[in-house]
Amino acid sequence: MNETVEVMDIVAIYCRKYKDRPQIARVVQKTRNGYSIHWMTGSYSGPWAVAKKRDGRKKVPWVDNIKESDIICKKISLTSGQKLTNKVAQTLRALYAAKEGTKS
Repeated sequence: MNETVEVMDIVAIYCRKYKDRPQIARVVQKTRNGYSIHWMTGSYSGPWAVAKKRDGRKKVPWVDNIKESDIICKKISLTSGQKLTNKVAQTLRALYAAKEGTKS
């Protein structure tokens, strides 16, 4: 897990607030304290797309900043249908379950 994260990589993030589904994002740029990301929306079995949020009347990509320590899985690749492979989905479920088991 010591690969470097590059711009445009898709990563999984542990965010306790949204622990009921995988948290996946595309890295937009490296920042001093971590990374700027575009959140993605999807599910273990469904397709993934860039998440949008409302900015006035228009919808814009949901951008956020995260620390490198928030990333639990680097270099995720999606299928041609923009879905997680079975292996990646199983890995993420295990990683999230392990994180839940270690919280205080």
